[in-house]
Amino acid sequence: MIPRVRPSYNWADLWAALCAYQHCVEQFEDALAAYFGRLHAIAFPYGRSALYACLRACSPVGGEVVQPAYNCVVVAHATMLAGYQPLFVDAQATSPNQDPEAMLSRIGAGTAAVIPTSIFGMSFDAAALCAEIRRRNPRALIIMDCCQCFDAHWQGEPLIAQGDAALLAFGIGKPMTTLYGGALLTDRDDIAGAVRHYRDTTFQQPTRWAKLQRWVYFFASWLALSGPFVTWTDRFESAATPLRRYLLTLRAREAIRLPVDSEVQMMSMAAAIGLSQLQRAGYFTRRRHEIAKLYERALQDVPHLTLLAWPEGSSYAIYAARLSKPVSRPQVLEAWRRGGVQGDTVLNYVVPGLACYRAQRYGDTTFPHAMSWAESVLNLPNHPSLPDAQALQCAQVVRQSLAPEV
Repeated sequence: MIPRVRPSYNWADLWAALCAYQHCVEQFEDALAAYFGRLHAIAFPYGRSALYACLRACSPVGGEVVQPAYNCVVVAHATMLAGYQPLFVDAQATSPNQDPEAMLSRIGAGTAAVIPTSIFGMSFDAAALCAEIRRRNPRALIIMDCCQCFDAHWQGEPLIAQGDAALLAFGIGKPMTTLYGGALLTDRDDIAGAVRHYRDTTFQQPTRWAKLQRWVYFFASWLALSGPFVTWTDRFESAATPLRRYLLTLRAREAIRLPVDSEVQMMSMAAAIGLSQLQRAGYFTRRRHEIAKLYERALQDVPHLTLLAWPEGSSYAIYAARLSKPVSRPQVLEAWRRGGVQGDTVLNYVVPGLACYRAQRYGDTTFPHAMSWAESVLNLPNHPSLPDAQALQCAQVVRQSLAPEV
């Protein structure tokens, strides 16, 4: 089976992890800042930890944080647990990203922060949006969520440089990986100083047991998503098994919480893997772009499938397309599985529509475009290690699954 995601590990990553030493985290931070042309990078165990620490360190607790309704739920979790109130905005009809006018309409005197977000790595005019946010509330902190776009650009300008700070995440499905991990990047000395101080005085050092668990996860993820093991991994993910329960816990949709180790310092081995991966980050982006173009050519006339209009400069961190008949999505995904392709719906929900947010008096009735995206999106494999032949095989399985009789 062709997995929907596969970490792009190599032997250099393993060697780097084995040789990790005390100052790897600081070196990784310096390398990240240099790669993105930022003055500061502060590493965290998760991207959501970076957001949580930034909100706790830089804004008066109790304000509102404007963010997309169609987004990874951990952004809202970090907002709530940091002591803020999420204000959700709808997606666009033709783009999964936030509707800029809807986002701007939510900004007021009580806005503590705004989180413009690139969904799936799709680029947008972040500079114009940030300029208007600043005009409406100069005190609001603008945190660019670049966890899926990484080094995406709009008209030559990197999205990561447009706000006051930017978030990155390094899970195994992200543009590059440190196993888990995240970072906050900024050019502002005051933000960097406050966030770093908060992290260093609040976050704990990892225990030996935690380090051992991380090594187990490293090898297990490498093995489970390689070769013939993928089929077994898919079966365990799909059945009522401890693996499925663990993955659902990681996705954190059932309760407003952060992982138990969300306030633990990044491990040296993770930073060492990140240093190794960062040397190939440009290739990872180029390869995802190549796979996306291959899909674009192979799938352009498939019935009932709408390809997205990816702006120039997108990173294609997750390749997405839409079904014109969303009710058929479970059957289509099962047909892919029978054909040897592990498809997915990475974002098949609207955050305020989840039970844990309904309990906080949120709802999903005012976000029609976000709901439409959540119900219709399909994600195809596009990890950098995917050969062209397998990408074409994926396209053929997609075509067969959406034949007129389906």
